[in-house]
Amino acid sequence: MLLCVSVGYLLYLLLRSLLVQMPLDPLGPTAISGYLAGVATLLAAVPGIRFRPLSYLLTAIFVPFGVWETVVMLQRGLQPTGAIGWTPLVFVLYFVVLGWRLALGVSLVSLVTMLGALIALGGGRGAALDGWLSMDMMLVVVTVTSALITRFVEGRLEHGQLASVQLEQARMDGLTGLMGRAAAETYLKEVLDAAMRDRLPLAFLICDIDNFKGVNDRYGHPVGDAVLKSAARRLRRHTGTQGRVARWGGEEFVVILPSVSKSEALVIAERLRRAFAAQDLAGLSVTASFGVAAYRSGEGFAELFERADQRLYEAKQNGRNTVRG
Repeated sequence: MLLCVSVGYLLYLLLRSLLVQMPLDPLGPTAISGYLAGVATLLAAVPGIRFRPLSYLLTAIFVPFGVWETVVMLQRGLQPTGAIGWTPLVFVLYFVVLGWRLALGVSLVSLVTMLGALIALGGGRGAALDGWLSMDMMLVVVTVTSALITRFVEGRLEHGQLASVQLEQARMDGLTGLMGRAAAETYLKEVLDAAMRDRLPLAFLICDIDNFKGVNDRYGHPVGDAVLKSAARRLRRHTGTQGRVARWGGEEFVVILPSVSKSEALVIAERLRRAFAAQDLAGLSVTASFGVAAYRSGEGFAELFERADQRLYEAKQNGRNTVRG
């Protein structure tokens, strides 16, 4: 928006100089407004410029400039044309980039100052006075309308963002910060559809912390919770970008590995198993068992999960701290 307004104003100055053929005072209000528009265009077009501080800076420049230009034009008995004719659009720009509260304050300060200058200096008579009164009335209408619209839009956006955050929190596991079971099921079904459609591999791991009930019974649930959080961090760290980790429930986690073959998944599972065994979790020596399954053509969610769960059962039956697939 800022870039469009700045470029539009520069084009206006160019057409004005070509069509009207009036000499342009290099230190006059119109020329200075062109300099400011040029600076705004360059800054808005540069990648990496933080938009909010830039908006504050340009507002701090344009507000006193607009008031000064109004005073100069009133002293010369000129109508509100040229740069000052862009003031309604600049007011709209305030609300777009600053938010309705700050923009309303800036607009009211500018409007009151301009009306004060009109009263103190006089707007001339006839067409000149009519032009200034029309401009001021237009600014009042633009300010009120923009404030109401922007406040409504911001309110809807805030409501939508809050609802989105609440939905995301509901889908996450509160203890570990991983995806919860519902979110994991949704994601797994999505990647299953993609694997079926695009004929891509897909692997699924189930991880179960060995003898976790004994940890809770011996050390208490706070220590058990610390172990679960530490396990979640270790799973996420050693899975990396290869897949998504979720807490399925209790001491059971799942790892969803899109575009990963079974042989690769077995290597990942063994890496995760060693990561558990190599270093204590929350100060305790804890191991984990893994069941691995790979997607088969035409297979659904239930079949894939059942095979991974069966492999996990085999890992538990074969002494724990092992991988079966």
